[in-house]
Amino acid sequence: MWNDDQRLTELDFADDIALLAEDDLTLQAMTDDLINSAAPFGLTVSGNKSKIMRIGHSAQTQSVTAQATALEDVDKFTYLGSCIAQDGNVEDDVNARLGKAATVFRRMNSIWDTKTLNLDTKLRLYSSVVLPTAIYASETWKMTEKLAKKLDVFHQRCLRKILKVSWRDHRTNEDILARTGQRRLRDVVAERRLKFAGHILRLGGTRPARIATVWRPVKGRRRRGRPKRTWRATIQDDLRARGVKWEEAPQLAADREEWLKLVARCPTGIGGSKV
Repeated sequence: MWNDDQRLTELDFADDIALLAEDDLTLQAMTDDLINSAAPFGLTVSGNKSKIMRIGHSAQTQSVTAQATALEDVDKFTYLGSCIAQDGNVEDDVNARLGKAATVFRRMNSIWDTKTLNLDTKLRLYSSVVLPTAIYASETWKMTEKLAKKLDVFHQRCLRKILKVSWRDHRTNEDILARTGQRRLRDVVAERRLKFAGHILRLGGTRPARIATVWRPVKGRRRRGRPKRTWRATIQDDLRARGVKWEEAPQLAADREEWLKLVARCPTGIGGSKV
């Protein structure tokens, strides 16, 4: 929900609700309003399960309570299956996803080791079971070279296990991808990210997701140092690698077929801008 000042104040999905406020007093008032509004419907807000995360605050100034219980201050929490970090970093979320995918992959060791299934069947299982676990919600990840390498390393490790290729065999990553008909995992994620961006760019200018792509803070100052990597900067790099400027993206996205052709286009370079 966006208020009159174009500030995001609330995220709702079923019974998973996130409230966003500029200060503790406002957040307390919003929490009290939520509790009072839910009560007539027999719904309650759990003080033990609810968490509070402060962004840009060096120290806690005032506790926020729900049902007479002080909410725990955390530097990260899980919302709709994704790990939200205080500094906006997605590394924790990527690590959690790859950890879950690695667990799934290990549970299927008997399948990778069996000789009764051919390679094509194993790769189909890998693509339909393991990979979706690894890159769930990857459309919203901002990407850095460190995270891209982490994705590719996980992907290569799994493929080498399926092929029964040891590091002693001195097979290149390109050879492994060619033998399995796979692509780099970073490229798969980039394609998903661009498809998702196309859906957002086709939304009306008043839709919350569309507003978020162009919104800039109206108050406060950025700390000194290198700007933090953002999702929009990642999309701009994806587009630049395909010879498209950010300003041209909305018009291109309006034509679904042209946008899909753009998404499928092989990148010609990797940018590194920060916005």
